[in-house]
Amino acid sequence: MAALPVLGGFKILKDVVWISIISSPEDKGFPGRFFSAITREKINLPYLTSVYHDNSWGLNVIVEGPDEKRTLRLIQGTFGKSFQVSPTRSAILSLFPHKNNPAIAGALFETLAQHGVEWEALANSPSAVSVVLEEKLVDRASDALFGPFSFSAYRTPSDWKLAQKGKEKLYKEVVASYQEKRPKVYGLNYRGSQNLFIVEVDRKGIGSFGRALKSAASQGFNLSFLASSPDNHGKVNIFFCLPKSGKAIDQDSMRELARDIQIASVYSAATFSMTGPHFGDRYGIASELLNTLNKAGIELMAMTCTIASVRGVVHTHQIESAIQAIKSCFEVPAVIKKD
Repeated sequence: MAALPVLGGFKILKDVVWISIISSPEDKGFPGRFFSAITREKINLPYLTSVYHDNSWGLNVIVEGPDEKRTLRLIQGTFGKSFQVSPTRSAILSLFPHKNNPAIAGALFETLAQHGVEWEALANSPSAVSVVLEEKLVDRASDALFGPFSFSAYRTPSDWKLAQKGKEKLYKEVVASYQEKRPKVYGLNYRGSQNLFIVEVDRKGIGSFGRALKSAASQGFNLSFLASSPDNHGKVNIFFCLPKSGKAIDQDSMRELARDIQIASVYSAATFSMTGPHFGDRYGIASELLNTLNKAGIELMAMTCTIASVRGVVHTHQIESAIQAIKSCFEVPAVIKKD
């Protein structure tokens, strides 16, 4: 395995609350209604994952501490759903840049398992891989990163902690005071010919999944999508996309890479991603995207919003229609095929 590249660093957003919710069976429109309700309350979501499996949607969402009570009242009052809330404050650890390199995500998951750092949710963006964990585990997790990774900005955990003093609020995002009629994006990227894998892992067995990702990286694959489902009695479904092109990783070869992981499903898929100047600090982005895709008849399979970006997975044959729908709602200066 080649040495990992020197990374830029990592950021931690503290004093947030992790909420997970599973929709009723066959309720395909639940995410759209949920995020529309969140938007009406002007609640910003700095992190979310939304995945569809076994006829239900599973959502992991993060709200900042001051928004916890009204978010929980909203969910209970509007949907009457059962949901899970982290009993303690959570944090988002984002490692960057990962440049869709499965080896970086894989090494992160391995080291979390090795150091006994339990996680709550996973996602990636074009720039970073993010893990939600209990805030009390932040110091242990940040110290562990200096095992597999090296950083250009600091050499030791002490260097990193010293660099954070006086900057605790830099990662706090402030909700934008305006709402553009057509939200701007820097560009819309997409990848066709992807395999969407859904694998079931034990929450404490994330290290095995990490090793599988590192093996995929050794074959030159990019990790174009990553998201986790809500917890189900210690089991979690992880959704991730690898390309079909070249020496494709199919269901049989993935079993060889991940002997301790149960493969639930594999779908032919395409992914899209976009980053905007206000995606991290204004409410309503997810709602606008979902409403647009629903009106166009696009069947979204999974979505993440983290680090000022949105990533989505659709069936391969719907990617062109999805792009046109996004362009009708967002101000898109360029569309780039990344295959």
